[in-house]
Parts: sequence; structure tokens; C-alpha cells
Amino acid sequence: MQEPGGLGMMSSGGGSETIGGLSSGEVSVSGDQNRHLKAEIAAHPLYEQLLAAHVSCLRVATPIDQLSLIDAQLAESHNILRSYASQQQGHSLSPHERQELDNFLAQYLIVLCTFKEQLQQHVRVHAVEAVMACREIENNLQALTGLSLFFLLIK
Repeated sequence: MQEPGGLGMMSSGGGSETIGGLSSGEVSVSGDQNRHLKAEIAAHPLYEQLLAAHVSCLRVATPIDQLSLIDAQLAESHNILRSYASQQQGHSLSPHERQELDNFLAQYLIVLCTFKEQLQQHVRVHAVEAVMACREIENNLQALTGLSLFFLLIK
């Protein structure tokens, strides 16, 4: 039985990229192949950087009161890593497949870092807009009542 698994790769050129001998896009791999690929990714030298970049993206877009959920899931991820590491024994990628995985993970890391920057910019823009809207509301209130919002809050 085969499980569908998508492994899309970003390409700077116009050609089709492959990993494990299969072209990017919709890739169909067996359950064993899927677990083996996950184990290879989890054991890869870039994995910790990828995980940190992913968590950084999540932190930018997560409300402060929900950040503890990210920390809890991050702590649980270490158990998952150990599980994949134990499954990796006895399996190895060919040098060509290793190079493809290296390239894919390096490109994915760049995408995550770029995405984080875009998220931060988006949050900054909306934060400035929110502050400006609050000031406008306060100015309108002051014009109508002669009182500032700050004065009303401390009463």
C-alpha cells in the first residue's frame, strides 16, 4: 500500500528537481520510504536550524498567551526525533539522494527565514496601523467630550 506524500522543492532554474529519484510535486512513496525520509531529515545537520526557523515563524504570528503551546510541542518533538533516529539504522541515501536532500533542506531554510521576515514586516505594519487608529479614536473622543481616554481610564 502506498501513502501519498508531497515533497515540493523550490527551484531557481526552470528545470524539474527530484529527490530519491522522483520528481518534485506529487510524490508517492511507501510508508517505509516515508518513515526513512523523515528519519534522514531528522538526522540531517540542518534539521535543528530548520526547526528553529519554523518555530520563529510560529512565534511571530502567535498571540503571547499561546506561546506556551509552541514550547510544549517543541519539547514533545524531541521524543519524535528519537523515534525517527531509531528507525534510521541500516538505511542510507545514495550520494546523489544525499545531495538532493541537502539542497532541498538548504532551500527550505531560506524560504522559512524569508517568510519570517515577511511576517515580521506584516505584524509591524498592522501594529502601527492599530496604534494610529487608537490615537484617532482618542482624538475623536477628546474632541467630543473634552477628556482624554487616558484620563477616563484612571478614574
